[in-house]
Amino acid sequence: MTHTPLELVRSILDAGRYDTDKTASVPTLMKPLVTVSRYYGAAGSNISRQLAERLGVHLYDKDLLNAIVNQTKEDKQLLSSLDERVSTLVDDILHSFFSKKSITSEAYFRYMAKVILGIAPIGGVIVGRAAHLLLPRKTTFRVRLEGSLETCAKRIAKQKDIKYDKAERLVEESNRDRDKFEHQVAKRFPRAVQGFDLILNTDRFTPEQAVEVILVAMREAGFQVPQPQA
Repeated sequence: MTHTPLELVRSILDAGRYDTDKTASVPTLMKPLVTVSRYYGAAGSNISRQLAERLGVHLYDKDLLNAIVNQTKEDKQLLSSLDERVSTLVDDILHSFFSKKSITSEAYFRYMAKVILGIAPIGGVIVGRAAHLLLPRKTTFRVRLEGSLETCAKRIAKQKDIKYDKAERLVEESNRDRDKFEHQVAKRFPRAVQGFDLILNTDRFTPEQAVEVILVAMREAGFQVPQPQA
């Protein structure tokens, strides 16, 4: 089922206050919360979409997150309600996050960070945006999808119908930009949770197989994962 950005914002607000209990174990009632960091060409979009479907949660990619942020910025009442839902801890995080020179538009990233933090109570699969650095360790399963330059470039060449050499340059440039962004975020966010729960090389796996590996790892880590329907 497709939801509009406005409907998703209201779902975030209906979920209640942001949980800041660092001592709690993995919750048994909340929906799964997964962040996906990926190399360009590592089939991250396909894997993330299938993973969200299996978990029964929304997929938040760059385009949808941007739409939610824009909706929130335009509706002052929604923004005020979102601010009320996040705790003072979130404000402290945002203060330290932006205490140095902004990565780009400071206002935009403030909105983005608050939206990402607000998603936590309702669960979801969040792709990119350095979400793994913002969300709480106890309640978030952090996935990193990688792949060799050769395999990733071949995938991009086929996907975009371009020559291999051009695809290889695109992969290298995109990965440099993504790594640089995450490095900048980590520097500006002293409380950032470093590392991942699972790093998966997708060279040897189809997207379907990669999803199964992630689900097994989540179960072993104590997260509730829906069983596949017969």
